Amino acid sequence: MTWPEIYRPQQVEEMIGNEDARLAVMKWLSKWVSGSKPLLLVGPSGVGKTTLVHVLARQFNYDLIEMNASDKRNRDELETLILPVFNNLSVSGRRMLLFLDEVDGISGREDAGGLEYIVKMMKEPVIPVIMAANTPDDTKFKALRKACKIVQFDPIPSRELAMFLDYVLNDQKIDLNPEQRISIIDSSRGDIRSLLNNTQASIAGYQVIRDDIRKIDIAGAINGYFLSSSVQEAKGFLSRADGSYPDPRFGVSPDERRTDKLSALFSSILASRLNYESMAPLLDTLSKVDIIVGRIGRNRQWSLIKYIDNIISYGLFEDSRNKGIKYNQYSMIWPVMAPIFARAQSLRGLLSDLAEVAHTSRSTFGSFYFPYMIQAMLDNKVDPKKFARSSNLDENAEETVAKEMERARRRERGLNMM
Repeated sequence: MTWPEIYRPQQVEEMIGNEDARLAVMKWLSKWVSGSKPLLLVGPSGVGKTTLVHVLARQFNYDLIEMNASDKRNRDELETLILPVFNNLSVSGRRMLLFLDEVDGISGREDAGGLEYIVKMMKEPVIPVIMAANTPDDTKFKALRKACKIVQFDPIPSRELAMFLDYVLNDQKIDLNPEQRISIIDSSRGDIRSLLNNTQASIAGYQVIRDDIRKIDIAGAINGYFLSSSVQEAKGFLSRADGSYPDPRFGVSPDERRTDKLSALFSSILASRLNYESMAPLLDTLSKVDIIVGRIGRNRQWSLIKYIDNIISYGLFEDSRNKGIKYNQYSMIWPVMAPIFARAQSLRGLLSDLAEVAHTSRSTFGSFYFPYMIQAMLDNKVDPKKFARSSNLDENAEETVAKEMERARRRERGLNMM
């Protein structure tokens, strides 16, 4: 068994750190009555949020119904799971506690409706509901925060990690020198699970990554990887890249997207001048790695992430030498990408105005309604200028509509010539 499983607390008293937060959760559960606001536990991974819920469910004699909200993003999927829990009694006759883990993974598309459904269901819950999130976006989660009682969990202080590490080492009858202990504690960054994984890995002979190794900007690291003359050198660039392998199920910010090492490699390869035969094995390797990263995130086996650099370094090396691949943030060359960016910029304001009139989101209107609207205007020979004026749109919108109609005409002519 892995050490995080061996040393998983069975009682609240066995947990370390976040004493005030744990006490707040215990008081809330002990005093819960129908209609009470649900709890939203907010804090980084590995600080005991999920463990606390499991422990309290046992100690307070609840049937725990646990769901990973990031696996069920839209309204229909969440309703299928949550509504039966609210409408039915426990099979065993005991009380039920609903735990929605990783709710920050449902922020997704604005028209999926998952987050709005949870907010609606949590207004008057008939059973205790606890949710957990790592770093929910304040803008997207504003409504959910208002509907919940927030309990903040912080990284475990180094002094408490040190005491816990001493306990584990004594229990395992293992000794580490002070420098090794400090390195493990520092690299854990207040994460108990990481502390245990790093310690077990260190005992097994694996090197714990040190924080004092200077990071390289993602662009320089990717370029260095493709220019390296040996696998070891290439791996060094990849492991020192100022990036990570984020799980897109939890939502990815623009900064995380730029520093996603897997995405950076993919976009750089795709934007290169390679022919299909040369590109295929590289993309095949990346697709397999992407599956592994997804499974690691789904099963929360974060300790396995450290092997991804190795897999990529050796998997891509031979097929990517001397191919002229350079870092590119976008997965297409600029002559192709520039017109797309320009079109998106011109459409943004127009789609926002039309979506407001149609009482839907901009993405929904642009994806499902706008193409048919343009085709209908072509079929009925609608004048873009008259359309813009009657819809109270500005001159820029008039020009954009005219361009979109001309684009549709050219596409129609091209199909007729085939």
